[in-house]
Amino acid sequence: MTRTIILGIGFLLLLTPLTGNSFAANSPLTGADIEHFMDAMKPLQKLAKKYDMEEDPDGAANNMTGRDFSPMSRSLARIKDHEAYGEFKTIIRDAGFSSTEHWANVGDRVMKAYISLNISQEMTPEQKQEMRQSMAEIEKNEYLSPEMKKQLLANLHQTMTMMDNLSRSDKTDQETLKPYLPKLERLFEELE
Repeated sequence: MTRTIILGIGFLLLLTPLTGNSFAANSPLTGADIEHFMDAMKPLQKLAKKYDMEEDPDGAANNMTGRDFSPMSRSLARIKDHEAYGEFKTIIRDAGFSSTEHWANVGDRVMKAYISLNISQEMTPEQKQEMRQSMAEIEKNEYLSPEMKKQLLANLHQTMTMMDNLSRSDKTDQETLKPYLPKLERLFEELE
């Protein structure tokens, strides 16, 4: 799962929540939206390399939970003050988006659906149970300091919450994304 998050965030690199999207979150995600998003990936990576942009320097991606997982909106908020913003807008427009906010909204939804599909495929009920058992074992462990227990439990709880929230994300978006998964996977591999 970490690889997926890194891939999704890493190809753009930039990242604070956006308000006022012109593309309504309840609008259906379409195949064209997904194609436009994928069309922007390579040019955006080139732009990031050109300006030597850092990957999430504040570690904001590590603090996102399922509902707060909005890497593209965070990217957009960060790049708005960057000298590359004009080129960024051109790439987004050339990829077929009506605005940078539309791109961010579609990108966030694509990434959530992508991760959700991966979680559903990779995280079995047995693995979830193992995580719960690990939490119980940590609580009982007399050799760990209270601070260490607190930190470990918080990390496991955050991971489980994020996985649960993402796996319950919009099922319609997940279904729309399914036919594009092989192409999206290839793009992520190329962008590594």
